[in-house]
Amino acid sequence: MPDPERPKAPGTPGAVPLVEHFRLRLARLTQPGQTLTAAFSGGLDSTVLLHLLARWAPTLGLTLRAAHVHHGLQASADAWAAHCGDVCDRLGVPLTTLRVKVDTTQGIGIEAAARAARHAALRELGGDWLVLAHHRGDQAETLLHRLSRGSGVHGAAAMREADQRGGPPGLLRPLLDTPRSELLAWAQAEQLCWIEDPSNADTHFSRNFIRHALLAPLSTRFPGAEAALARAAGHFDEAAGLLDELAAIDHAHVASTRGASRAALLSLSDARLRNLLRARLAAQGYAAPDTDQLTEALRQLRCATSPWRAGFGAWALCVEDDDVWFERAPVPHAGPDCVWQGEALLHWGCVELHFEQTSTAGLQLTPGDLTLSARRGGERLRPHAARPARDLKTLGRDAGVPPWWRTALPVFRQAGQVVGWGEIWDAGLRGSDGWHITIRRPNAKF
Repeated sequence: MPDPERPKAPGTPGAVPLVEHFRLRLARLTQPGQTLTAAFSGGLDSTVLLHLLARWAPTLGLTLRAAHVHHGLQASADAWAAHCGDVCDRLGVPLTTLRVKVDTTQGIGIEAAARAARHAALRELGGDWLVLAHHRGDQAETLLHRLSRGSGVHGAAAMREADQRGGPPGLLRPLLDTPRSELLAWAQAEQLCWIEDPSNADTHFSRNFIRHALLAPLSTRFPGAEAALARAAGHFDEAAGLLDELAAIDHAHVASTRGASRAALLSLSDARLRNLLRARLAAQGYAAPDTDQLTEALRQLRCATSPWRAGFGAWALCVEDDDVWFERAPVPHAGPDCVWQGEALLHWGCVELHFEQTSTAGLQLTPGDLTLSARRGGERLRPHAARPARDLKTLGRDAGVPPWWRTALPVFRQAGQVVGWGEIWDAGLRGSDGWHITIRRPNAKF
C-alpha cells in the first residue's frame, strides 16, 4: 500500500465551517429514511466525504453504506481496496468492493472508459442516492473540459449538486461548492489518512492537464477564477433548465397518437426544433447528439418522403404519414423460431412481448402450442369475421406498420395454422376471456 499522507496539525482554520455547512446541505438535499451509497476511492476527497457522512447521516435518519470500485488499472489496486476496507471498518460503514473491467475499445480514452465503468457499477447498487466527492475545483475543470469540446448549454452546465436524471439512485454532490483547500484543511485537522493516486499527476490525461496546466496558472493570475467558473456552470444550468421547459411546451404542442406530428414539428424554428430533438433523445437515454447529426436529421426530415427511416449514430428518426418517432439505429430484425410456454415476458428479435391473462375479451392461446417465427411469404389472416382473409403485406400497410417492421414482427401459429402477426389476430381466435398481448418496440416513440 502506498504511504498515506499524514496530517500536519489539528485546528486548521476553516474546519468547523465545513462540518456545519455539510450538515446543512445534507439535510436540505435528503429525506429521513433514504439510503446513501458513498463512492469511496480512498483518496483525499472521498475520505473527507465518507467521514462527514458517517458523522451526520445517522443523525439525519439516513442509511449509509460505501462502495469501492477496483479497476485493476494500477499495481496498488489491491492495497487501495484493503485500505478502504480498513477505513470503513473503523467508521462502522458497510463496504462493497466492485471489481470492474474497463473497456478500452470504445474509442473514448481510458479516462472516460474507466469513469463509465465505475458509474455503471455503482449505480447498479441501487438506493436513493449515490454520493460523490466532487468539489468546486472539479466543477471548474468539468466546465473547461466541456467548453474545449464545443459543448452546448447543457454540457456547460457541468455537474449538479443533486441530479436525479437516470436514477434511482440519483447523484448527490454535497461538496460541490467547497474548494479542495477546505477538504485538505479538515482532513489534516482530523488526522485522516488517505491514498495519493500517482496517476493524478499525469498530464497525459485530459482532466489532469486542465487541472495542472490550465486551471492552476489561471487561478494564480486570477485568484477567483475557480469560483467564477463554478458560478458560471450554475448560470448555464439555469439556462439549460429554461431550454428544457421550452422543450416540454413544444413537445406537448407537437404530440400525436403515434409520436409527434411532422407538420407541427416543421412549424417550429430550426433552433426550437433542434432543442426539442435534443430533449427528447435525452429523455430516451441517448447520448447528446452533435450539431452535425441534428443538422442532417433536420434537413432530411424536411424533405423526406413517407415512409422514411434514417439512422444517426445510436438512434434513427422515422416518418410514416404525418407521424414522427425515434427508434434504435439498427434496422429491426426478426427472431428465431420458438414456442411460447406461458411466460409473461418473451424477448423475440428486437421486440418484447408481454402476455397477460384477462377475464374480459382475450385471445384463445395455448401455452406450448403457440409458435413464433419470421414471415416466410404467402401467410394470410382474417382479422374481421365478415371479410375474407388477406395477405400480411396488405394488412400491415392498412394498419400503418412501417415497411422496415413488416419483416421484424412475429408470425404466430397455433395447431400449425397462422393465427396472428404482430398485433393483428385472426377473428376466430377471439373469445370472452383469454390472453392479451402487447408488443413493445425499442424506443418507438417521440
